[in-house]
Amino acid sequence: MMKDKVKTITDNTMKDNWKKHNTEKISFLSHISHGIRTPLNSIMGFSKLLTLRDLVDKKQKEYVQGILNGSNLLLQFVDNVMDLSQFEANNYSLRIKDCDINQVIWEFTEDFYNQKIENRDTNINLVLVWESDVKDLVVETDALLLKKALQRIVNLVSTKYPISEFELGYRILENKSLCIYVRPAKEKLTEEDLLIDQQFYSIDDYNSFEYFNYKVLYSAVLMLRGELTLNSENQEFSFIIPTKYDMNNILI
Repeated sequence: MMKDKVKTITDNTMKDNWKKHNTEKISFLSHISHGIRTPLNSIMGFSKLLTLRDLVDKKQKEYVQGILNGSNLLLQFVDNVMDLSQFEANNYSLRIKDCDINQVIWEFTEDFYNQKIENRDTNINLVLVWESDVKDLVVETDALLLKKALQRIVNLVSTKYPISEFELGYRILENKSLCIYVRPAKEKLTEEDLLIDQQFYSIDDYNSFEYFNYKVLYSAVLMLRGELTLNSENQEFSFIIPTKYDMNNILI
């Protein structure tokens, strides 16, 4: 009886310490994030002002663009670290509600192009593909988390393959789940370029920017009760999520 009480007290203490540790870690990372973002936003702001001037020297243009590209990558890295810390600490607050999937994808694409125009940091183009027989599709999910997953899968695919134009679309599967995919638009991948499922979603360098993109993508999709998939025949890189969110099942 005494052993059971001691074990219970020990377990509770460990849980409390674990929660305290995660809270302190997230707070620490939040302060770091703020400390990086504040000066970085100033650097990017002044760099963007320079791009508005008629810079004659080609080298100057390259230097300014290099500053913008590096700054944007650093901001994405900070976002990835913050997202991962919340996911791993089970500290992310899901906001499940009915979402118009067309609106979510359109807003993501609009943000993608706004950032592209503002930062001039990518040559990637996204082409939206709408299913003609699917209209006003409402999905029970977390819209913000879904956009995070969309951003990461686009980043991951565009980093992996030397293609400038991709299609972003979705389809409803037979089990009523939703498959959102990214695939080459015009240029097709060669057999050498196209990797099998296990290879594509396997990142060896744990310190790379690519690895953090993958981890956030995987964690976000998992929290949406979904799974990562790849269709080699259609050259589609995708994830599947349920149209109705279930707190218990991984995928319904």
